[in-house]
Amino acid sequence: MISIWERRPTPLLCIGAAVVMVLTGCAEEAKPAARLLEDRTCFGVFTRSDLAPFLGNAEKVRVSGPPDAELSSVRRTVTCTVAAGTNHFQASATRQPLGQSFFWHRETLYPTADPLSIGDEAIVDDTVGLVRVDCKGPKDEFALQVQVTGDVDKMKPEERRPHFTMLVAKLFDAVKQQSKCGA
Repeated sequence: MISIWERRPTPLLCIGAAVVMVLTGCAEEAKPAARLLEDRTCFGVFTRSDLAPFLGNAEKVRVSGPPDAELSSVRRTVTCTVAAGTNHFQASATRQPLGQSFFWHRETLYPTADPLSIGDEAIVDDTVGLVRVDCKGPKDEFALQVQVTGDVDKMKPEERRPHFTMLVAKLFDAVKQQSKCGA
C-alpha cells in the first residue's frame, strides 16, 4: 500500500494548481483613488495629483462640498471633503467680521508648526496648513481663514510640509479671489 506522502501528483492536480496560480497572478492590482476625481476638485482648486497622496487606493471616492469657495457676509463658511475608504482630505474657508478672531493657539495646537509667508498669519505642520488674512472687500472689511488637512500615512515625512504649503497657498489664492478680498 502506498501512503499519501508517496503518491505523485496527478496531471489533473497539476493543471488545477496552475490555473489557480495564473488566475491569482492576473488579479487586478488596486488603483489610485484619485483617478476617480474630476479634473478639478474642492471649489475647482485642486487637481487629481494634488490630492492623490491623501487618498491611496480605492474603488470609490466621495466628494462633498460646494462648487466654489465664494464667501460673503451671508455665506460665511465652506468645506470640501474628499474620502476614499478610510483616507480623507479636507479643505475649508471661513469669513468673519473684522475684529472677531480665529482661535489658533499655535503653541498648544501646533507646537511644531513652521511659519509661512502667506497672508497676515500662516503656518504649516505635518498634517495641516492654515492661513489667515484681513481683507478689504467692495462693501466691507472682513477676515478670512483657510485650512487644509488630510491623512498623511502614504506620504514620506519630508514631503508633508512642502505639499501642505503648496495646497494651502492654492486654496488661499482661490478663496481670496472668489471672496473679493482686496477688491
